[in-house]
Amino acid sequence: MEQSYEALVERITQEVVRHLQENTDLSPGTKPVALLAGAQEAVPAFAKERYAFADMSNYAGDIAPFEAVFIASLSLAELADCALGRDASALPCAVAKAILSGKEVYLMEAGLPYKAYKRTVTNRNFYNMLEGYVNTLRGFGVKIVKEQWQGNNLERQAIEDNTADKVITERTARELCENCTTGVVRLRCGTVITPSAKDVFNHSEIKVEFVD
Repeated sequence: MEQSYEALVERITQEVVRHLQENTDLSPGTKPVALLAGAQEAVPAFAKERYAFADMSNYAGDIAPFEAVFIASLSLAELADCALGRDASALPCAVAKAILSGKEVYLMEAGLPYKAYKRTVTNRNFYNMLEGYVNTLRGFGVKIVKEQWQGNNLERQAIEDNTADKVITERTARELCENCTTGVVRLRCGTVITPSAKDVFNHSEIKVEFVD
């Protein structure tokens, strides 16, 4: 009888220890939790290795339980609200609080709904306005995850040096803006920028710097 009692105590102790390890962030092997808007399949490989994910239904206005925010899908209204700091719905609220708290925010470029019209858009000014929202978020420290970055090399710049040594046409300006990851396009001194290219830069809110 005494032996059975000791075995029961041992079993209860093991269960308590197991429960504590599964429910505390301090236990070995437990990943920090990131808040995710959209499908987990769209998240880059590095993030899946680093974080566990909770969808937006787990967000109740407090960003403290989450170490980062990943945006794999959002509406145009949510994009505008995020860029303008409006907490009109759960996602913009989470993004605003994450930025204010110094937490990492990642935006998947593939999740931007207007990108589907990249090749066919006829109203370029409207398209560039939406690009401007993305660049505003970039200026707040939000990391834009391009398709070619969706692996373990997120920190590598897709284009490390976007300097140009020629006449910048409207088409070239669009390409520079679309591939710019820092909000700054560097052009060599003496580079000619056509009027239509200047309009592209102005509407995208990309900063142009001239270097020797």
